[in-house]
Amino acid sequence: MPAVRIVTDSTADLPEELYQKHDISRVPLKVLIGQEVYRDGVDISTRQFYQYLQQGETAGTSQPSPGEFAQLFASLTADGSQVLCLTLSSHFSGTYQSARVAAGMVNGTVEVIDTKSATRGVGLLAMAAAQAAAKGKTLQEIKDLVYDLIPKMRVFFLVDSLQYLERGGRIGKAQAFLGTLLNIKPLLCVKEGIVHPYEKVRGKNKGLERIIQIAEQDTAGAEIICAVLDGNDPAARAVLYQKARERLNCREIWQGNIGPVIGSHVGPGVSGIIYYRA
Repeated sequence: MPAVRIVTDSTADLPEELYQKHDISRVPLKVLIGQEVYRDGVDISTRQFYQYLQQGETAGTSQPSPGEFAQLFASLTADGSQVLCLTLSSHFSGTYQSARVAAGMVNGTVEVIDTKSATRGVGLLAMAAAQAAAKGKTLQEIKDLVYDLIPKMRVFFLVDSLQYLERGGRIGKAQAFLGTLLNIKPLLCVKEGIVHPYEKVRGKNKGLERIIQIAEQDTAGAEIICAVLDGNDPAARAVLYQKARERLNCREIWQGNIGPVIGSHVGPGVSGIIYYRA
């Protein structure tokens, strides 16, 4: 039975040690700052990126070309292995379509799934797929697992401002929150791969508490796989992490940063939680 290799794009926002541990390959998106083009996670670190934003730089993003995916797919299938590629939501980027085109450019077996998620939502799915692959599951079994988990994935995040989502055209249904009052923080969620408004909260501290309350009510004590994330606000992430450990039933809980590509669209003050029922 052929081995199954897991590929994702760089918006999975996994730390390098988890890519290595689970043998997950990735194709970087690009970050555009001024006249410079950086490969996400290769030519620019998360820390460098947010420093640019703090200095007043504006950032754009672009998807990988089909050729970039095809090159990786060809190398991974050369020994007869099969590939399962998981990408961020097709509503956020053309990355999924690039990967689909690339799959048709190689001779080996390559399947591509739109995760309808972003950042560590993609990452958690990639880790689950990689763990299944390491146990010798077939490509179809791993696809079934991923398709089962996609609708279970929950993404709740707090942003300081909607200006980044609006400017980048990824605001989705959250445009209903435009023009909010001073110190009102938009609490957003991702459903079916689109950003939706959830509610407005007054101040960041109340927003962080509300995120945990929502997760508590949603999970009702069920065991979850969880990640808490921030853009450039480690204090907010620490608060979420502590609350999640105390009040949610986390089989696994990860911490991390939202990387440059997603950070370009949500801004430096973002913080949030991503989880699914185990």
